Amino acid sequence: MRHHIKLALLLAALSGCSTTPGDAAYRSGHSPQAAELYRRGAANGDPSAALKLGLMIDEGAASSATFGTAGIWFTRACDLGDEVGCHNVGVGFEYGKSGLERNYESARTFYERAAMRGYIQSQYNLGSMYANEYFHDDALGLTWLLRARLGAQKCASQPVCNWILRDSPGHIVRLKSRLTPAQVAEVESRVGSL
Repeated sequence: MRHHIKLALLLAALSGCSTTPGDAAYRSGHSPQAAELYRRGAANGDPSAALKLGLMIDEGAASSATFGTAGIWFTRACDLGDEVGCHNVGVGFEYGKSGLERNYESARTFYERAAMRGYIQSQYNLGSMYANEYFHDDALGLTWLLRARLGAQKCASQPVCNWILRDSPGHIVRLKSRLTPAQVAEVESRVGSL
């Protein structure tokens, strides 16, 4: 599911009106020109351009030999304030993708950057890292998952939101089973008051 998010974001980012120099070139099938325009935009502080270049590299539409790894551009987008960029850096570190080495601490750091801004996919991924025992604070993991669920209720008709609401991997149940009823109630009360 996490990888499908990136492809959906690429398609959404590159469809519609040209808002970032390079979009028209990409839609016209001129990937090398689009990548160069995105690189220039990112160098001038455009987070969308950095994100789009990273997505192109990840999807094989731009050369990492020419432009560097997708992880570099996702990090640039994140540093410029783009929460999707932060999320994608988190995914890269969690799975050892996009030219990034697997590093759970770094994944958590980048997921937190996006999650704190309300990015529900990062909130969910953070919670799943705790559920999968990469980190050992079940109450914090449950907090992130419940915050993601709360946010997903506002967009339940969208596939990613529906997926978060269903929690098919069972992360919420897993975390609740490791907490006492009083701890679960405390987390639910704290998230409910947000």
